[in-house]
Amino acid sequence: MKTDHDAELVHELIAGDGGRGEWLLVNPRMLVGLVGAVACYAWLFLMVGTSAFVPYVDARSAVIGGAHFGFIVGAAVSLVVTWLLSDFFARRKLFQFVLAVVLTVAGCLALWLFRSDWEWLPCATLFTGFGFGLLYSLYGEFICLYFHASIKAYVLGIFLSAALVCAGLLFAGAETSFFFAIVFPLVAFVAYACVFAFFHLDKRAVVDHKVSDSRHRVVWRSYLATLTAGMAAGFGLGCLLSSETVQSGAYGLAEVLVVATCAGLLFDACRKNRIGETLTMRFFLPFAAVVAFPLMFVPQSSKFVFAILLLCGSIFPITCSLSAMCKHIVLCDLAPIRAFSFGRFVCFIGIALGMALAFGGFLHDGWGGFSYETTSMASVVVFMVLVIFSASFVMIEDNYPDEARIKRSESPAEGAAPALEVTPGTPIRLAETSADESGQEEADHVARPGIFHIRCEIVAKRYGLSNRQREVLGMLAKGRNADYITEKLIISSHTAKAHIYNIYQKTGVHSRQELMDLVEDTDVADAGSMVREILEDWR
Repeated sequence: MKTDHDAELVHELIAGDGGRGEWLLVNPRMLVGLVGAVACYAWLFLMVGTSAFVPYVDARSAVIGGAHFGFIVGAAVSLVVTWLLSDFFARRKLFQFVLAVVLTVAGCLALWLFRSDWEWLPCATLFTGFGFGLLYSLYGEFICLYFHASIKAYVLGIFLSAALVCAGLLFAGAETSFFFAIVFPLVAFVAYACVFAFFHLDKRAVVDHKVSDSRHRVVWRSYLATLTAGMAAGFGLGCLLSSETVQSGAYGLAEVLVVATCAGLLFDACRKNRIGETLTMRFFLPFAAVVAFPLMFVPQSSKFVFAILLLCGSIFPITCSLSAMCKHIVLCDLAPIRAFSFGRFVCFIGIALGMALAFGGFLHDGWGGFSYETTSMASVVVFMVLVIFSASFVMIEDNYPDEARIKRSESPAEGAAPALEVTPGTPIRLAETSADESGQEEADHVARPGIFHIRCEIVAKRYGLSNRQREVLGMLAKGRNADYITEKLIISSHTAKAHIYNIYQKTGVHSRQELMDLVEDTDVADAGSMVREILEDWR
């Protein structure tokens, strides 16, 4: 047994426990959650971007538009309800999951049973949207809780994998696409049921919505940027859906370009990580206006080219804002279901607005008695005006909070969460300061060690770690990797890995995650004498 553990440890050390490729190293239980998240996003892509969930669909684009719009509205309503009742759902995740299953099953059965009654399609997709929104926020919580070390890489990896599995729809005929699509919600629900049991998610501590809101640092311009990115994606999808079928060459081209875009973003995230949230918005907003402008003049048969470009361009800000939001949840220790639900609600509102504009402008027969040329031109003009309006606010400064900007030096208000001091890359939830403050205001005053530091010192004393191993322990417990430790302590890579190995041996853990859990689960209240010694040493 020890040999197996040693082999696992050596493999982890050689691979780099947190380096460029570390995000691929997950245990089987977390892998089940990743598969479920991929299935959940594939379900979203199929519902929003294709007509796969409409059995035996024909060319009635107005009806199909209503079905897509019903799903998006249902998801948006579900997300805003989850946000409003976040405390209730956070304490009753099993109820939320069962409700999502019931609503989704009801929606899918309605889609099949009423497949010939086109007027019922929007109602059926509305129910599936309700179910999706409830499950979506649960997966958002799972990702924030367990993949915070490389959350951007995970988000982009999930997007890429979901786009790849959706490619199977291109080879499914119209009569089998519904059965192909139904697999994804099934996998998503089964995987989450397993994750719920594996990680005992119902027993996790819940962050109250008032405490979460007091820690929130996202400014309104960030949500405006997310809404605009969603609107661009919805506009591009609406243009495609109003004129193309799933099995057409246009969809094949769209699939290839979407996969290539996601792959490029993932490659950057795992390497230099130069494509950030603010950068993408500053380039995307002018790009969206330039790409949308030719839609007023090009022939109808060529519009799909610009729609695909707009869709691929929107992937940049959508994925970056999603990963930034998840990172913000981790850094500020927010209530994951609450913060994730609201952020995605804003995005879905943007998608709904963009789709409404596209379907209103690009239906073959026009809208409201106007000609196709008139409605399509008006649709593009309104879209460009909204994009330019958004750009006038979004592009004035950085909008997304990061580690440096989250650092708070001001004292907390009465009853609010304690002030937090963090260094770049440190999850705030692992660096909460001690609630017991000295109250001294001397010029050379040194703050008491935080709860996180005390826990690390307790672990070090209990397991007899050396002074250098204590330093390495603190970095590992913050999620640092061997490369970071090598650079920070100015030691060789071999020495850093030797320290990590020795710490694992002394504490009896076999991975960085187990070590982080060991530190986080250390009970300070039961180590009274040790705490007094630590505080004395600190002075």
